[in-house]
This record gives sequence, C-alpha cells and structure tokens, in this order.
Amino acid sequence: MVPTLESKHTLHFSHIDNHGVSRPSALFEFMQSAATRHANALHIGAEDLNILWVLTRMKLHQYRPLRLGETLRQQTWCAGAKGPNWCRGFRFWAGEDEVAAGYSIWAMLGREDHRIIRPTSAEAAKAYAIPPEGFPIPGKLACGSLTPHHIHTVRYSNLDLNNHLNNARIVDLVSDGLELDRERGRFVSEIQVNYTAECVCGDEIALSTGLTADGARAVFGQVGDAVKFEAAARLSAF
Repeated sequence: MVPTLESKHTLHFSHIDNHGVSRPSALFEFMQSAATRHANALHIGAEDLNILWVLTRMKLHQYRPLRLGETLRQQTWCAGAKGPNWCRGFRFWAGEDEVAAGYSIWAMLGREDHRIIRPTSAEAAKAYAIPPEGFPIPGKLACGSLTPHHIHTVRYSNLDLNNHLNNARIVDLVSDGLELDRERGRFVSEIQVNYTAECVCGDEIALSTGLTADGARAVFGQVGDAVKFEAAARLSAF
C-alpha cells in the first residue's frame, strides 16, 4: 500500500482574490507544504538524506471555484520515480466532492555541488523509487511568439527559507500575467508551472505572455537571457 498523508486547510482571506474565489497560488502552497511534510514523515526529507529537494514542475486541475471559509481535505502520496524525477500526486475534497487534483515533479540535489542525485542512489529512498505507472507527468511547455507584459523586481516579501523567490509566489506572478483581476466570472481550472531556475532578491523578471500550440494561455518569466519559469493555464466559467 502506498503511504499517504492527509491534511485539512481552511481558505482564509489571504487565499481569496478580488472575485471572491481562491487564488491559484493557494493550492500550490498547500501542495508544496504537504510534499515537504510527507517526505519528512517518510524519513526521506532534506535533512534525513542531506540533500536539497527541488520542485521542477507542478500541475493543478481545479473542478470548480473555491470560496472563503471552505475547508479542504488534502491527500498526497509519492507516486514513484522515473530517471532523476520524483513524482508526487495530490487530491482535494470539499465535503464529499473532489474539487481538485495535482501532480508535481521533484529532483534531489547535492547540498554542496547541486548535482542531481538519482533516486536509487539514496538508500533510504530506494523503497519509494518505483516506476510511476499511469502517472501523468507534466510535460514541457512551448510557446510561439511572446509579448512583453511587465517587469517584476524580487523583494523581501517574495523570498522563502532558501532566500529564493518562493514557488507559490511565482504562481502569483503568473496570475498577474494572466490578468486574473479582469477575469470576472471565470476561474483557473488548469495551470502548470515549470520551474527552470531560481530567482533571488533584486532580480528583475521580465514577464511575457502568449499562447501555447494547443491554445492555453502562457506566461514566461525571464531574467536577462535566462528563462526562470514557464506556465500555461486554462480558464473556465463559474
């Protein structure tokens, strides 16, 4: 039986946008936190293995808008590993109704050299390094022409424990690029973010927008010539 971790989250004002529904970053934050707690519970946390866990991709499907005061039950599990990639799944319920599902890809890096460590190289992790059968691994994102949108300067309020731009805050930047403040009557029903490189305080991130080949709305973030993140989203009516 695959070990799972369950937790509950209540949506507070800080999770809600100007249309009265949850920001996409809220569930990303819940997923990221649950992944860390579960890895620690399985004794494959960063301190246990003396490594760095790095999130590389995350995708969320949300089946309906979520509102202030709703309590969500979340389940997460390690879905196995493929090559250097760790796969993790998530599901959310409100009462008896499943309201969202997510998938994430992680990599283990050496603390000192930041080189990728394959799952089978860590003795404590071998038991979980099984093939991810049937797991929908989020793929690469490609976009044709991009249009400059705005520049965001990373400041203190964006930083995490590792002194980098927090992954969930990147979803907020993507939401700015999607101009969700104008999307009355629609919510983000699908969103994927590929994290390609870290951002640090003072970085000026140039955000650009466009469409992917299959029609999703794309938001890319770049510092100089280096792409820092790529995202694609679809919106649905309430």
